[in-house]
Amino acid sequence: MKKYLLVSLTILFAATFVWAQNAATAEPSVDIEADATLSWGIDLGPGGVKHGFKNEASWSVKFPLLKKADKTSTKNDVPVYGEVSLTDVELNILSEKDSGGHFALDGKVDGLEATLFIYGAYLTVFDTPSFKANYAEIWLPVDKNKKYRKDDYKFKPGFSGYGTKIGYANKDFMDLDVGLKLGSSSNWKPASKSQAQTMKYFDGNTMLDEGEFIYSEELGGWVEGGSLHGTPPAPLWFPEPGYYPFVTKADGDSKTDFYYGLGFDLSMKPLDKMLAFALTVNTTLSNQYDTNHNLSIGAEVTSEPMDGLKLRAAFDGGLKYTSRVFNWDTVFTAEYKWIGAGVYVGSAGTPIGNGRTDMAVFAQFVTKGDKKDATNLVEGLDAGVYVGMYQLLGASKFPLFAKVWGAYKININDSMWLKPFADVWLETNHGSSAVGLAYDLGVKFSPVEKVEVQAKWNHGSITKNKYLGVINKSVIDGQHYGAFVLSLKVAY
Repeated sequence: MKKYLLVSLTILFAATFVWAQNAATAEPSVDIEADATLSWGIDLGPGGVKHGFKNEASWSVKFPLLKKADKTSTKNDVPVYGEVSLTDVELNILSEKDSGGHFALDGKVDGLEATLFIYGAYLTVFDTPSFKANYAEIWLPVDKNKKYRKDDYKFKPGFSGYGTKIGYANKDFMDLDVGLKLGSSSNWKPASKSQAQTMKYFDGNTMLDEGEFIYSEELGGWVEGGSLHGTPPAPLWFPEPGYYPFVTKADGDSKTDFYYGLGFDLSMKPLDKMLAFALTVNTTLSNQYDTNHNLSIGAEVTSEPMDGLKLRAAFDGGLKYTSRVFNWDTVFTAEYKWIGAGVYVGSAGTPIGNGRTDMAVFAQFVTKGDKKDATNLVEGLDAGVYVGMYQLLGASKFPLFAKVWGAYKININDSMWLKPFADVWLETNHGSSAVGLAYDLGVKFSPVEKVEVQAKWNHGSITKNKYLGVINKSVIDGQHYGAFVLSLKVAY
């Protein structure tokens, strides 16, 4: 009965937004994706030689109920109006691999905002305004996948709660947006809530957040996201694909402290792309406000003085009134088509700091094979060189990391192509060794569309989503003797 009710509510939810701008139920269609790979490989150890065939397959069937879009309800042809916006709404019925043949509902609404507009002025009704500073974000690691989480490396001084923002915006006047924020640590009717236990499917790429619990026999009971590895920024857990008993306690607020805070935001583009800047200042009115920083300030300046050139400088700072410790971080990056470089510095209380002021630097050269990409030097060539140093001041060994890669796609005819490739990783702070090394090389061949044959030799291995200690098993110290894999992949 619950399943029928859930599906009915979902259909009703989808139909409700037919009135909204750009909103429509999806046309009857089925989106099917599938691929299968047969491979034979030999791994030379250590621990003995392992070899044999391996069969892998994945498939996804989607029945969309609602087109992915932004929905806005507005009467902006008059100077005073209310607006409700749902950003990035998507609802689907899914059948995923490893789900045991079950169907599941999948959907998301990235954000909901409600605002009252009075000529150029506005008053936010929902969502909560941000009282945090987060302009000085570090660049992305060179090797990442869907499990990469920016929050693991972010420094976001400030506080959260409830409140509103009173502001004025005018796109015709230097894209000006200025506002005053008012907030409180709790609301007038606090209530503690917890959601009943349900079964939830995890696809292996979805993070378990703090306040969310699943039952794992492997880990011996109920496990909360973020609780496995201790102090923040703790790596949060990605469960293996499958259905788990699921409970969340994140839905509610049982705080009984009632304190207030203020904030100020300003952003504008006085010279359009040539110069743009943003500023935020936030403060609590009491040092008893439950927060990581009572005072937060942040600023960012960006410039695109010529086509392809992007410059960015940013700073964030936060002060805890009781300890009088001021934490901060700053970043500067410059990119021009194929080349880029950056410097990031953070104090002891930031993720990079680890008890002391520390810094990271990077430089890279990248060309992409897609002829539609403005940065490609040679059509069909994917290649690059990346050099980075993370925790440059605090690492026990000089933390140099470098990657060199290259792949070139040779089109034989309209549907047949050949792509040789190679990747090399090198770092100087690998375990007890002075240097860590890993590499792979091989070739891909597509005889017809949707079919790929690959021969690959890899020696050593890496861990993605990291800036420091990227090489997992090194060639030099005998941790890995190499593996050869021959595979056939068929996709639909």
